[in-house]
Amino acid sequence: MKEFLEKALRQNVTIIEADEIYGRLPLVYRGRYDILKLETNGVLWMAIHPKAEVGLVMLRKDRVKMEQLTGLNCAIFLDRTTFYIQEKLMEDGIPFVINGKQVFLPFIGYLLSNAKERELVPVHLISFLTQKMLLIAIYEKWNEVKVSGAAERLEVSRKSASRCFDELEYLNVNVLGMKGKTRVISVPDDLKLFWEQNAGILRNPVIRRFVLREDLALNKKAGISALCEYSLLSDNQYPTYAVTKKEIKDSGVNTTRQAGMTEEIGCVVLELGYFIDFDGKGTQDPLSVVLSMTKEEREDERVSPSFTDLISRRMICSPK
Repeated sequence: MKEFLEKALRQNVTIIEADEIYGRLPLVYRGRYDILKLETNGVLWMAIHPKAEVGLVMLRKDRVKMEQLTGLNCAIFLDRTTFYIQEKLMEDGIPFVINGKQVFLPFIGYLLSNAKERELVPVHLISFLTQKMLLIAIYEKWNEVKVSGAAERLEVSRKSASRCFDELEYLNVNVLGMKGKTRVISVPDDLKLFWEQNAGILRNPVIRRFVLREDLALNKKAGISALCEYSLLSDNQYPTYAVTKKEIKDSGVNTTRQAGMTEEIGCVVLELGYFIDFDGKGTQDPLSVVLSMTKEEREDERVSPSFTDLISRRMICSPK
């Protein structure tokens, strides 16, 4: 951060940890932030640097508390953040520094434009391709995989893979880094924690659900049937299959009669936005199985233990 600030401000910057401040704050602050005292061109000011992800509301509140306590201007130092948070900070006039990217310090009259940053298209819902890329990266424990490598793995164009990288950056999914001037994906070692932190941005891969009278005997298992492959759970009286949009026409789903409320079910077919063949035998991958579950399935006492087991154990396995 010091090197970046000196380069951006074109002046010497002194940064020391404000140890004396910790004793005047609740203990939780020591675990939440590095509290720093800075001097630039004779001007003293403070900064709080979150040690982990902290929400916008808490950042605002804690920064104000720091200013009240010290009587100095306080900025927020961030290693990375979402464009939404960055825009809100600027709208509210809150000083911040994003390491290597952006400086906004209005109290010393310094504003740095976004000219050197790529313009990212806003993302309100993760795309199926980006979600597929992220899950494959988790399973295969990607380490410094470039756009070209990701494109080859997903069998898509480099342009499509680059858009996936953009989505991950905009959504602030902490897997992106830089190798030289090239963006790379590296997944963290603690995958369970990573899943807990990012599960909220992932979407249900099921586009449509077909409940049919006839068993179509398709070759891809999904939903409950896939869950049974990863656990000791017994399947329903009918199988659950997967098809992608490209496979709908040839699958016979559209020409097979759907089962009525009182009729016996032959099979259930899930149209999926993507399919990851986890075991090489046509079984939907574990984390997508988790995301595909309906609320009723999640709350089923028979299903719930196996559902939890996928997150705690199976997600760390690699596809065969």
